Amino acid sequence: MTQARPDTELTPAEQQYPLPPSLLDKSVYTDPDRYQREITEIFHHAWFPVHPSSDVAHPRDYVVWDQIGQSVVITRLPDGTVSAWHNVCQHRGARLVDGSGNCGNARFTCPWHGFVYGLDGTLGSVPLRDSFDAAELAGLRAPAVRGEEWGGWIWLCFSDDVPPLREYLGRIGDELAGYGLEGFTTRFRKSVALKANWKIVVDAFNETWHVPFTHKDTLAGLVMWRDAVLKITPPHTWMTLPIRGFTDKAVHNGDHRTSHLCHYLAFPNTIFSCFPTHLQMWSAWPISVGETLLSAYEVVGPPPNGMAAEKWERHNQRDWDQFLEVLEEDSKVINDFAGVIGSLGFTRNMFNTAESRLTAFHEEIAKRLGEGAPR
Repeated sequence: MTQARPDTELTPAEQQYPLPPSLLDKSVYTDPDRYQREITEIFHHAWFPVHPSSDVAHPRDYVVWDQIGQSVVITRLPDGTVSAWHNVCQHRGARLVDGSGNCGNARFTCPWHGFVYGLDGTLGSVPLRDSFDAAELAGLRAPAVRGEEWGGWIWLCFSDDVPPLREYLGRIGDELAGYGLEGFTTRFRKSVALKANWKIVVDAFNETWHVPFTHKDTLAGLVMWRDAVLKITPPHTWMTLPIRGFTDKAVHNGDHRTSHLCHYLAFPNTIFSCFPTHLQMWSAWPISVGETLLSAYEVVGPPPNGMAAEKWERHNQRDWDQFLEVLEEDSKVINDFAGVIGSLGFTRNMFNTAESRLTAFHEEIAKRLGEGAPR
């Protein structure tokens, strides 16, 4: 049976923390020029999940995704595949589509001058077509965005130089595949505006030893934070955590996903916090150098064997309610950064070995920006 240890005693897992302590200058969170380079060099060259597949469940369904200065129309084509394209009219740059719904006539009409686009973003009819240069209209379309459907989610990527999604995800893709997420359902969702740089938000959710302090009444009795095992699989990271009262009773078949809370960062900004039968997932979307939108979801599998559907629903509701309490506690700490981020007393962060995932995260960012790693 796994036992909690005194705070002064290192566990074998802690002795196996993969990286040494490091220091990080505060400018990585406050420099507006660096922030813009992060958008260009990191977010424009990564895969990230943007919507549950169920948001476009039926042919001709559509949803518009607006983040990181981009607007993308995502549609379900008649053959069942998903199409994604930039939400910009090729005439004079107008926004084409808003919101979500079902496009019954399979056409999107520009509200400015009436250019008409198909479900896949190809240009159809053009008012006063003869008055345009025919060569410019030939084959014209709203530029396509790379999209893949995997794990019950629609993923986007803005660069042709990034490997296909499963290759990009690597080991954590193998890990997530074991949950059978295609059979899960998104039950709840919530977005929270936070007054902090996006990397502060990712940092806040990527280590466990704040649990007995920030979450002493919500999580401290549930997750055995001192027994976290950290893994670095660049550009991503993950960890396993024993669950008090569950892990020691679980049938151990050699698969930590059936007995532990497994916590994955899909670089750069999305975390999958996976229990054996359900998960919370959240993405930190940069708004400005000092603002972030956190989009969170509760995703659940079918009822465990022997559990009635009604009881499973109540269980899911309790889990989500607890997650919202935890999120509120984290949000309080994160938002308080706004009051001290400019303080002369704040010059750098220091990460210990228990924060190895933070060191690895910032090392990856520095590498992609052509900078030196945290020292």
